Amino acid sequence: MHDAGPLNTERQLIAVDIVPETAQCQAFQAATPTGMYDPGRRVLTVPKSRESLEILCSADGFKDKRVVLIADDNRLGPAQFILGDFGPLDYYYSSYPNRVAIQMEPVSGPSQLR
Repeated sequence: MHDAGPLNTERQLIAVDIVPETAQCQAFQAATPTGMYDPGRRVLTVPKSRESLEILCSADGFKDKRVVLIADDNRLGPAQFILGDFGPLDYYYSSYPNRVAIQMEPVSGPSQLR
């Protein structure tokens, strides 16, 4: 049997504090759509990875907003491979922050409602 290497089945939940609450978000890793956004719970479920995570949100009447999250072990550089030799496979995949706040801008600036 041939081992193709570790497959990432680990998922992470990221709470998305977004304004407006009606926004829809998508996640991308290495320019590939990934994960799933639940607007009711305002939670993004993504696979753990060493890739950066790009979150793109859109809502009617607001400018699209792009946020990039960097995996927490990217700062280790080559050391992550050494750690992988001595610990569980979790070292191979990193985690993103558990919560992200996204403030979208209205298309026409602040509301003029009275």
